[in-house]
Amino acid sequence: MISAGDGAALPPEEPQPIQAHVTVSGTMAGILRDLAALDGRTPEALAIEWAAGKLVIPEGTVGEAVDDWGLFDGPTDLASHVHEHLRGGSAA
Repeated sequence: MISAGDGAALPPEEPQPIQAHVTVSGTMAGILRDLAALDGRTPEALAIEWAAGKLVIPEGTVGEAVDDWGLFDGPTDLASHVHEHLRGGSAA
C-alpha cells in the first residue's frame, strides 16, 4: 500500500481509446444509406449503431414484418373495408 508519505502517486487509470471500423456491404449497405438519407444522418453513423445492435433492421420487407416496425395502429380490417373508410363510413 502506498501512503501519502511515500511521495509516489498512483498513475491515473484512464481508459484507453477504442477505435473500430465497420464495413457493411450488399443489401444492408443500401438499406443503411437510404435510412441515413431519410433521417438526415451519415451512413457511417448508422452502420456503427447497426453493428453495435442499437439499430435493429427487421429482415424481409416491411409488408412481411409490420409487427416488427410498429408502423400502423389502425383497424385490422382496413384493407377489406377501404372504400367504406375512404368515404367516411358510408359504403357505396
